[in-house]
Amino acid sequence: MMRYWGLDFIRCLHCKNYPLKLIPLETIEEDVDTSGLEFPLCRNYCAYLDKPIKQGETYPCEKCLRIGIKEGVLYCPKCKRWYPIKNGIVYLLRDNKRRKESDIEFLKKWKDRLPKEIVYEGLPYNLSSTGND
Repeated sequence: MMRYWGLDFIRCLHCKNYPLKLIPLETIEEDVDTSGLEFPLCRNYCAYLDKPIKQGETYPCEKCLRIGIKEGVLYCPKCKRWYPIKNGIVYLLRDNKRRKESDIEFLKKWKDRLPKEIVYEGLPYNLSSTGND
């Protein structure tokens, strides 16, 4: 299951930009044993709060770790590429490995909840480039 803390490690495959923006569309809350963990768990970037980690600050790691992202998008604002999260799995694939039909279907399903820059301008596929809105 995709978790917020995963963004501390993920870069855009196309342009290597970091951090990517997470847009959760469907989440689930699970019981997670956080005993014995050192906080903050993330070292550079807190995706849950959408801000860099600063020494000496307190972060809601125990709450964050309980949230799984079942459906969502990772978005690179630098090159406009988006990567779908389906059934808790991030499809972080290069453009030539992506399935256009699957990506368009995903955009159609979530277009009312996704930012317009992803739906109509996102790469490698968007609804404007296919005539599907």
